[in-house]
Amino acid sequence: MNNFGRHILIGFLTAIITPLNGQTDTAIVDTIKVVEKPDLSFVDNYDSILVAHYREMNHFTLDTGELNILNLPTDSFPKFSDAIFKFRIGQLDQQSPFSFVANDATIAMIKLYAYKRKRLTSKMLAYGELYFPIFEQYLIKYGMPLELKYLPIVESALNPKAKSSAGAGGLWQFMPKTGMMYDLSITSYVDKRFDPYLASDAACQYLKFLYSIYGDWSMALAAYNAGPGNVNKAIRRSGGKTTYWEIRPYLFKETRNYIPAFTAVNYIMNYASEHNIFPKKPLFLELEIDTIHICDRIEFEVLEEWLGYEMSKLKYLNPKFISNIIPKPDSIDFIYLPNFLIGDFIMHEDSIYKYSSLENKYLVAANKPKKILKTHYVKSGESMGSIAKKYKCTEQEIKAWNLLSSSYLKSGKKLLIYLKETVKQDTSTSINKNDGRQGVFSGEYTYYTIRKGDTLWDIAQKYNGVSVDDIKRHNSSLNSNNLKTGTKIKIVKK
Repeated sequence: MNNFGRHILIGFLTAIITPLNGQTDTAIVDTIKVVEKPDLSFVDNYDSILVAHYREMNHFTLDTGELNILNLPTDSFPKFSDAIFKFRIGQLDQQSPFSFVANDATIAMIKLYAYKRKRLTSKMLAYGELYFPIFEQYLIKYGMPLELKYLPIVESALNPKAKSSAGAGGLWQFMPKTGMMYDLSITSYVDKRFDPYLASDAACQYLKFLYSIYGDWSMALAAYNAGPGNVNKAIRRSGGKTTYWEIRPYLFKETRNYIPAFTAVNYIMNYASEHNIFPKKPLFLELEIDTIHICDRIEFEVLEEWLGYEMSKLKYLNPKFISNIIPKPDSIDFIYLPNFLIGDFIMHEDSIYKYSSLENKYLVAANKPKKILKTHYVKSGESMGSIAKKYKCTEQEIKAWNLLSSSYLKSGKKLLIYLKETVKQDTSTSINKNDGRQGVFSGEYTYYTIRKGDTLWDIAQKYNGVSVDDIKRHNSSLNSNNLKTGTKIKIVKK
């Protein structure tokens, strides 16, 4: 145990043995030497940046989550003495290669997360369910301390589209010049600084490089924030000192408080439950996201229509595309989608490319599937399954449209349902309106994806005037009533 840890432990034991009155608190503070009394005006500025980075993320956690697992009143959050904060920081310090130091700035930052911005902390705990596994993947790859997974909280409040007034962008807040050094290129359509995977890989490389220069993680973080040039200037001004706390008075105000902020987020991520703060329910989990390769131009509007999934969520999962267009890749490129949409993308891939292409741009309005928004109020006895059957959609779609994490529904709950219209035929896939066999067909058709338990008779009942024989006639691959779940079949209307 280092000397700082011993002072912390002595102070904490004193706090346990003696009632925490004013005299005892003073004795504890005297025992634990504070490094320096900083300018705490930075906390207010940091708070405004934090809120600004966080604001546009508001729709990507579910409001059904709770701040406290015991469902206590929202003001039932414990308050701790500074001595407790200092003891816990000492515990973190002993278990980490970082130098976590307790001082007024650190504790002020902790109180910002634990008290003033506890709801924001709850949501960032939720965002961590998506981003922390990504960060850990690259930190392990490069042999880096896992505590660094919390650095993007300081940088961007875990907002992949965060931008600073200086031009830094993304979860890891790369400046354009630094990003390009690590292949985070920027074009009119793509800014790779916003890609969580690419930026995390680049951040690990850059931090590892900075650590190789200074041999100290606090110094490496200071250089990450201020640039190695400014850290080197601070070293010279300090008379050649080589530790963060020694050169701290010679750094910019923001960098002087950067390490306290990093210490604070490590504290709150480890001790959130002690403050009765728990994560909101995240809309996405990392294990529920998959990649799929693309080979042509895609418009997000077309992708939304063909997948029946909100554009805002598709763009949130693919933040490197900074407009509504995914350009045709020069080589291999990919997009991120929820697992349950991968099959739908493969099924409609040709149509998505077709109606996203510049050549077919003006056919989109006439041929893309359209959606009609309907409001449904849950009645007593209705289930998610029965509602999905009524509107010819899936339970997963209803959950996605309404930001629901479970299938449980209360009577009277308002649901948004998007009804899909049929797809109009285009000239390249024309169908003879009178095929010389049974009935006269309208020329309009749609596609149906076979679900578990479906029979051809069930499917035929969903479409007025369509028989089992009609379905078989237009789907030559169907040679029996044994249907394979997930198979797409064509329904031609009469």
